[in-house]
Amino acid sequence: MKRNPAHEIRGPGGSLPLRPEDEAALDLAMLIDGETSGRPLDEVLLQYGRSRSTYYEKLRRFRDGGLEGLLARPPGPRSPWRRPLEVVRFIVTTRLRHPERGAAAIAGDLEHLGHAVSVRSVERTLTQFGLTRPVSRVAPATTPERNGGQGNP
Repeated sequence: MKRNPAHEIRGPGGSLPLRPEDEAALDLAMLIDGETSGRPLDEVLLQYGRSRSTYYEKLRRFRDGGLEGLLARPPGPRSPWRRPLEVVRFIVTTRLRHPERGAAAIAGDLEHLGHAVSVRSVERTLTQFGLTRPVSRVAPATTPERNGGQGNP
């Protein structure tokens, strides 16, 4: 849905126009309108070009974090995370000493040591150091039972 570019907050003393590119201000105006105007919510949603689920998500974020909760944030981690050297060292030495151990097992070992590290982070570390193993896919052996009673030629 496309939003109407001309929105404003109106009151008995006048109006305050909102810039169309100011998403947080438009979301706030929508919430004020939806919560205080007495108009049907569907009418407010149509005016602002938003869905019911988006409205309630914005309302939850506003109640949890105020205006800051309405500010657009890119997906992903909010701060850079780096694996501690101790964790990286453990992952690398474990793979070198026990090449048969997979990323899930190494992540489990780290958890027992008090380091909450995801399996994916272990995989990234192994890839970073060139310690990944090729995926071995063993083809099932052809037996007379599986081949309709006939052996291989």
